[in-house]
This record gives sequence, structure tokens and C-alpha cells, in this order.
Amino acid sequence: MPIEFKADGARYTLGVEEELHVVDATTAELAPKIDEIMARLPDDLAEFVSYELFQSVLEIKTPICQTAAEAEKHLRELRGRIASWAAACDASLAAAGTHPFSRYRDQRVTDQERYRKVIETLRWIAEREVIFGQHVHVAVPGPEECIQAHNRLAEYAPLLLALSANSPYWQGMDTGYESTRVKIFESFPRAGMPPAFPDYEAFENYVDLMVEAGAMDDYTFCWWDVRPHPKIGTIELRIPDTQTSLKPAVALSALTQCLVARSLEDAAPQGPYDRELAIENKTRAARHGMDAAFYDADEKITVPARDLARSQVEQLRPISQDLSCENELLNVLEIVESGTGSQRQRRTYEESGDFLDVVAFLIEGTRPALAAEEQS
Repeated sequence: MPIEFKADGARYTLGVEEELHVVDATTAELAPKIDEIMARLPDDLAEFVSYELFQSVLEIKTPICQTAAEAEKHLRELRGRIASWAAACDASLAAAGTHPFSRYRDQRVTDQERYRKVIETLRWIAEREVIFGQHVHVAVPGPEECIQAHNRLAEYAPLLLALSANSPYWQGMDTGYESTRVKIFESFPRAGMPPAFPDYEAFENYVDLMVEAGAMDDYTFCWWDVRPHPKIGTIELRIPDTQTSLKPAVALSALTQCLVARSLEDAAPQGPYDRELAIENKTRAARHGMDAAFYDADEKITVPARDLARSQVEQLRPISQDLSCENELLNVLEIVESGTGSQRQRRTYEESGDFLDVVAFLIEGTRPALAAEEQS
């Protein structure tokens, strides 16, 4: 069955979503307070906040933005205002890919049909999915352009994961991974690196097959790292961990926007991406973050993640100027030089040996008043 792609004629406009921890203000444990917070939110704010699978997760989402700077403005306001309402419920907001020590078995499922069905279908796989991601939507003009962007963005998903890695701890232990979150999420069906679709019809055929098989109701049950989103006319990047502070979150959004723009401005579309190689490179990114090295099959060389990040920023600078996001794109280099969220969390833990200090670091970094300083 055809899936209508609702393009609005815009190119490269942005929408950013962040999944945030709701933590108890006293214990720093994840707290099932989303209903209490949502009940207090004023109407003008409630439309930009939504539920997720567990009651200790809160998602914020920007309106459609022309630039990364505009997205930052909205995220800053949303984080700040919602944090105030959370405080009224004796809760705090924190941002990272996983909570350092709260246990998944203690979390309460959100009482909505979609989430009840996910738990009923997947049980333990879904019950432990207490993870937090950043999603970036970029508008594209049509369905075939969406698939072109899908393939090219998927190629760079491992780099985006390495830059965003912010989940070294899980259930009170250091997993040895820079992004534990993606390894947890990969156990979901229709998750991980997406199929390498040759065209939009192939995407439609895949969705038809899964619906006919009773695997899902619609394409929104595809939880890939990169996903076409026909209902709103975007390509959606889903691989990044949620960022603690705003500067890297916005830098990753600008990088995504530039990569999509380049994929559609390229005079010679390259067709489907090499999914198997991307899976290998993603595994390296999850394990080592910015210390990973990625294999380039075209050049037959292995490229350190830091070198790849620097070269991509340099190549994308002209595009970033056209998109008015050059400053935000250049902030990718700050991640390269100063470290990822996972590295910052580990430094915090090494100083005290106490996970409570890590959560305090995450809460402090999530506050918009301090996000401008980026805890440098």
C-alpha cells in the first residue's frame, strides 16, 4: 500500500526531540512522575512534551525550526520551564543515554495502549528499554529524496553515535561501552541499522510485509537508527544518545542537517549504503566512542573517528554557511577535543567513586542556565 509522503515544500528545516530522565530530587533514582508533571504543565507548554514507554521518561520536542540556533532557543526554553514544573513535583530533569544506577525492573510502564502492546509483545526486551535518545528530523522535498538522504545519513550514523556517546553506566556498573544505550536497543525488532532501500517503493514494500505479517501496525514501529518519517515529510536520525548539555546536542543537530543537505545536493546519487560495513563501524563506535576507528571500503583504509569528524566538519562548512549553522557545526570540534558525554561522566565518577555525583553532574548539566557554559 502506498505511504503518502507529506512534504510541505520545505528543505532542511529541523525538529529535535530529547528523551530526559525524571529523577527523584532526594534519591536521584528514576521516578515515575510523568503524570504528575504533565498535569501541572500550562497548555502552551504541554504540546511540546510527550510520554514515553516508562513513567520516568519525559520527551521534549521543538516546533519546526529554520536553523540549529532556533532549535537551541526552543530546547533551552523547554528544558528550563519543564525543570521548574518538575521541581514542583520534587523531581529533577537529567539528560544522558542511560541512568547510571536505577534498575529497569523498578520502572513503571506508561498506561497507554501503544506502550501496553509493546510490553505485551516483547516482555523482557521492552521491560529493560530504560534508555534515552536524541532524535533529529530534517525536512526533505519528496519520497525519493528521503531515501537518498536515508542511505547517506546511515553511512555516517556510526560517526554520529561516536560523537554522541553518553551512556557508559547501566544498573550501577561500567559496561565498558561508550554507548550502552544502543546495545540495549538493538535487541528490539526492527531496530539498529536500517535496511539499505534502493528506492521509496522498497520502503513501502517492507512496511506492507511487516504489517501483513502482524509484526507491526505501521511504520512508526520501525525503530531504526535512521528512519523515513512520511507523516511529517522528514528523514529522522535516531542513533544519538541524549546529550547532557545543549551545545553538543545542537552541534549534532547541525551536523545532521548538513549531511542531509549534502546528500541531496550531490550531483551523483550513490544508491543504497553498505549496511554490513555500517554495522561493524557502529559496533566500534558503541564500544570506543571517539577512540574508535572506522573502515572506509572505498579508500581501503581505517580512519580514526576524530579525523573523520574533523574532515567532515571542514567539508560541510560551505553547506553550513548556506544553512546558517556554521557556528553550531564547528562545535562538533569541541566534542572531538574536549570529550564526549561518556568521557565526562567517567571523569566525574573517577573523582568520587559515587554514582550520586554522576547524577548530580547530569542534573546540573541539563539545567539551561549552565548549559551555555557547557561545564568546560
